[in-house]
Amino acid sequence: MAKITVAFLVALSLSCQPARSAGQDLYDETVLRTLELEFSQANWWQQLTSNYQAKQNIAATLTVDGVIYEGVGVRFRGNTSYMMTGNSQKKSFNIEIDYTIEDQRLMGYKTLNLINCANDATFMREVLYSNTCRRQIPSAKANFVKLVINGENWGIYANIQQLNAEFIEDWFPSNDGTRWRAEGRMGMGGGGQTTPPNNNNNNTTPNRVGRDLVSFELAEGGGGFGDGSAALTWQGSDSTVYEQVYELKSTKQDDPWASLINTCDVLNNTPLEQLPDVLDTVLNVDRALWLCAFEVVFQDEDGYLFKRGSDYYIYYEPETGRLHLMQYDGNECMGTQQWSLFYRVDDPLVPLMYRLMFISQYRQRYLAHVRTILDSFLTEDTLWPKIDAYQALIEQEVQMDNKKLYTTQAFLGGITALKTFIQRRRATLLANRIFDQAIPEILSVDYDVIQEQAGQSLVITAQLGQTVPVADVQLFLSEGTYGPFTALPMVLDGESASDSNDAACYTITLQAYPPGTVLRYYVQATAADGVGTLVFSPASAEHDIYTYVVTYAKAEATTVVINEIMARNNTTIADPQGEYDDWIELFNISDETVDLSGMYLSDNPENPLKWKFPKGTTIDPGGYIIVWADENGSDEPGLHANFRLSSQGETLWLYDTDTHNNVLLDSVSFEVLETDQSMGRVPNGQGPMQILPVPSPLGPNLVPSVVEGIGSVIAKSNIKNVESPLSGDDFLNFTFCTLIFDFLYLPFCFLVFVPRSSIGDAIAMEE
Repeated sequence: MAKITVAFLVALSLSCQPARSAGQDLYDETVLRTLELEFSQANWWQQLTSNYQAKQNIAATLTVDGVIYEGVGVRFRGNTSYMMTGNSQKKSFNIEIDYTIEDQRLMGYKTLNLINCANDATFMREVLYSNTCRRQIPSAKANFVKLVINGENWGIYANIQQLNAEFIEDWFPSNDGTRWRAEGRMGMGGGGQTTPPNNNNNNTTPNRVGRDLVSFELAEGGGGFGDGSAALTWQGSDSTVYEQVYELKSTKQDDPWASLINTCDVLNNTPLEQLPDVLDTVLNVDRALWLCAFEVVFQDEDGYLFKRGSDYYIYYEPETGRLHLMQYDGNECMGTQQWSLFYRVDDPLVPLMYRLMFISQYRQRYLAHVRTILDSFLTEDTLWPKIDAYQALIEQEVQMDNKKLYTTQAFLGGITALKTFIQRRRATLLANRIFDQAIPEILSVDYDVIQEQAGQSLVITAQLGQTVPVADVQLFLSEGTYGPFTALPMVLDGESASDSNDAACYTITLQAYPPGTVLRYYVQATAADGVGTLVFSPASAEHDIYTYVVTYAKAEATTVVINEIMARNNTTIADPQGEYDDWIELFNISDETVDLSGMYLSDNPENPLKWKFPKGTTIDPGGYIIVWADENGSDEPGLHANFRLSSQGETLWLYDTDTHNNVLLDSVSFEVLETDQSMGRVPNGQGPMQILPVPSPLGPNLVPSVVEGIGSVIAKSNIKNVESPLSGDDFLNFTFCTLIFDFLYLPFCFLVFVPRSSIGDAIAMEE
């Protein structure tokens, strides 16, 4: 049986091992890191050039923030960004951190994409667009880096996250599905077996109902290429045809192509009037509409719409049986053309627009998403400050970049053009008459809890303004942390309806759910305007939604408490691996050993049983243990949770075992914590959480007056003839107390004041 013990004497040993500070983010938009590549091969450039077509790596050494990564693999990447740069050395690079060392990672990542921004003098377009899309749909993290090769400055690059397993795990329940990159074929249609949807006998021809939709359109976006073969068009049931245009990146399915083919079949061959009943079971329709909305608003010329199905990713989620679209490669957005609001609506090779825009509920959902983007994302208040921050971060390096593809003047002019695009594009789209429709106003969404024997039930209430008549109000509900939503009708409260001066109140009472159930929901209101204008609350649904976790009963008493936490550990205490990670200290307040096996820690109200203590984990009477919140849940030795702490503040929960009905044992909340600042219970083990003057991992929390007292005694031990504010018996009593205190606590004080001490070594795992 594994047992955790604390040995303070061991903790007195010092550690000089360098370690990565927790909280470092490779894709932090506010940080400009320097990546130094060192090639030992004299002809390394020639090797990279020769290996371009075969996509073969050559080995190099990478240094980042003083940390050396040996044996990384480097190759040129990109197609047009490679070809169009000719003899320029400003090529795009792919770097595999684990090329020769399997488990080697750079701040948790194993692949880097350094983009030369061949069509963008500002270097900003893809970083700005991708990070904006990330607020709603799966899209790469992105920032800027400076590249140095063999001591020579290679200038600024956009650093774009690889859409690999790590990316999938950020957005989906697991990485157990199938991932494709849609590549398509060049051409203007007619390639392969692509079949326009309205050629199928089962289809209602969209064009016959489409004239009203496009009659008031602004100037249509032009150009584009691709034959639609990878745009989710129907190409028959033979998987070999799909294999030619969709690159299979990874899979854990026995027949990975079946789900893709089935979705294409349903999307293209189901009669329009039946499509809403079946499409969301095989495709995340809302996410697909968000992707189309972003591409139209930002005029993405390197994505699904413009290229008719190229340069986007697809993921099959086995937990739900649905495909999800993911934004990728947005370096050619925010151009000078003026795309229409319904760009590609008359193009049968782009079924997400050609078919879905002729179904009222999908068209109105798409328009609601466009409206949200225009209100919240494509605004001067949102994007101009970000552009200014990017400029301040990279401008000096851009000026010194002798390999850049554009002049510094073009860089500055391009920034002005970006800001102008934001102004003009927003004004152009808002000028469309379709946005003259008045939309319902959802004033608030609230809930009341009904405690029942089987668990808890919710009564959800939506308050709507009565200025715009409403046809119906629906609650979209999903049980669990992922999966599709089900629409449930909300009922108008008769009393509110009778008073025209008050808001209209719509309610719904849900069934009772057992403890631990995660309920996700949002409200949709449909205007009674003849076209069905939609509005959501939250406006950014289905990504931003309301959640409620059916709570577990709270224990009447507990023997273990969350005693201290640190969310930005830089030098205070190292884990057994030598890394300075976030940590959570637990304290056994009883006089008996406590078995923690099967108990849970969580920082997510939607996932209360997030991390389970491994079997055989115990804590001694009056003892302390540390759980490292470093996302390395299976790491050994030590206890490593599968989550990190937010230095901006959050809540932690400690739940009992399954056999004890997962009752809540303890919870703590904290706000912003600075580097190496901790929050703990004062008095130790029982008081409220407060900022501690000195972190005290694996030991009792000291109140500020005690720490000040220690400092006073230490100072006076070297000073003579100092008049004391105390006299007589009071002074003798004070002296005796401080001596006793010194004897008991100075060893501990030595612990907390020793810089970079390996207190983590004090946690020993014994079999």
